[in-house]
Amino acid sequence: MSRAISAAAIGLFLLTEPIAVRADNVEVFAGAQADFANYVYAGATVALPGQSIGNGFAFRGYFDTGGYDYMRHDLGLVRANFTGGELDAVYGVTLKHVWNDVGVGVNATYTGLSPYDPKNYLGGHQTELRVSLDGGTSGGPWRADWLGYYGTRLYDYDWSLDVTHAVSSNWRLGAVYAFEGNPSYHLNQVGPYAGLSFGTHSELQLSAGEAWQSGFNPRAYGTATFFRRF
Repeated sequence: MSRAISAAAIGLFLLTEPIAVRADNVEVFAGAQADFANYVYAGATVALPGQSIGNGFAFRGYFDTGGYDYMRHDLGLVRANFTGGELDAVYGVTLKHVWNDVGVGVNATYTGLSPYDPKNYLGGHQTELRVSLDGGTSGGPWRADWLGYYGTRLYDYDWSLDVTHAVSSNWRLGAVYAFEGNPSYHLNQVGPYAGLSFGTHSELQLSAGEAWQSGFNPRAYGTATFFRRF
C-alpha cells in the first residue's frame, strides 16, 4: 500500500477523537462481510471547518483487508488476499428527504494471488482513482439507501441498494441487493436487511441471504456495518 495514502489515512483516523470533542462533524464506521469475498474495514469521515457531515466538504479515510476466490479455466481456483487503504475528498448535500455524498479519492491496495494469475491486473501493488456515491431518501416509514464506488483504472466496483420500512422507533426492516467485483470475478447478493439505531447518530446494519458467483454454487452470506456520528 502506498506510504503516502497509508500515512494520510492513519492521520485522519487518529484525529477523529480530538476533533469530535471540539465539533460535531466526525463519523466513524466499521464493518465485515462473509461469503465468497470475506473482508473487514474501518474508517472515519471528518468534515472541514465550517462544514458538517452530509453538508459541505469532508475527508474520508479507511483501511480494509480480506480475500476472495475465483475460477480461471486454465488455472482452476485462484485465491486473492488483499490489504489496502483509501483517502477521499467528499462533498455532501442534504435536502428535506434526500441526501447524497459524492467522493473522489485514491485507493492503494496490495493483492497476493495463489496461484499467480498474470491476467488479473489487481495483483501486486496497485493504485487507482475511485469515484463513489453514498446517499438515500426517506418518506414516512419508508427509506432507501444506496452506496458504492467504481475504480477508474482497474475497473473494480462495489454497489448496494436497500429498501426498508420502519417497524418501531429504532428498527427498520427490508431487503438489500448488492453486487461487487472486478474483471476476474463478479459477486451478487440478495437478502433481508435490518437497521438498529442507537439514538439519532448511531446505527447497526445487518444482512444475511444468498450470494452467487460464476464458477461456484450459491452460498449464504452475512454482513454487518456499524457507524456513529459525533
